[in-house]
Amino acid sequence: MISIVLPCLNELRHGYLPAILANLQAQAGAKEIIAVVSPSQDDTLAVLQTTPGLQVIDSHAQNRAQRLSVGIAASRGEAVLLHHPATLLPDRVALEQIEAAIADPQIHWGGFHHGFDWDHWLLRFTSWYSNQVRSRYGQVLYLDHCIFARRSTLTAIGAVPDMDIFEDTALSERLQPYGPPVLLPGCVTTSARRFRSRGVYRQAWLNQQLKLMYHLGASPAMMNRLYERQAQINVTYQALKGD
Repeated sequence: MISIVLPCLNELRHGYLPAILANLQAQAGAKEIIAVVSPSQDDTLAVLQTTPGLQVIDSHAQNRAQRLSVGIAASRGEAVLLHHPATLLPDRVALEQIEAAIADPQIHWGGFHHGFDWDHWLLRFTSWYSNQVRSRYGQVLYLDHCIFARRSTLTAIGAVPDMDIFEDTALSERLQPYGPPVLLPGCVTTSARRFRSRGVYRQAWLNQQLKLMYHLGASPAMMNRLYERQAQINVTYQALKGD
């Protein structure tokens, strides 16, 4: 069985949650779907609680990393799929591809090839770089690759590092001693909503600045505030005055 952990916070405003739930329920293979929901300002929790086939955890987790770790702790599958909350898995075959991968005892973790739902040259390049360069030579996968790993391996490394941003990079770094990530043949599709709303070049430039700040040791909390502008996408902020 594959366990799927879906971290949720204020998901209804994006309009992506119904498609994600339908995609997950249509996946072939034995699965458990665990939705971990932080306190939201919309009806995300109510929608999930009325969706059949889900285990819903009402959590006080403050960031996405904590939500993922709560889900990992509750999971029972041999492998755990860490689902990005604005990404669709390849239709029907995602879990079968994970099962085939972990049949090899040498494979501990990996993800899917990545693409965006907006056809823009810079986003095509971003996905190409992520698929062909970052994953292969840097051995880093972002969460929008929908990272999977053996549950025993995730437990051994202490689950997901508790960071407001770049928790996926830090997780990849913890997983690297277990071997390089495997990119499965299926392709996930991630919403380009940030690029659409903020401007593709402006958002891409901010992303590069944040990566440099991460490698220079900047505070994850400060970086995430720059990234989200306190929009409560990954993190629950206590005050939104002035935003």
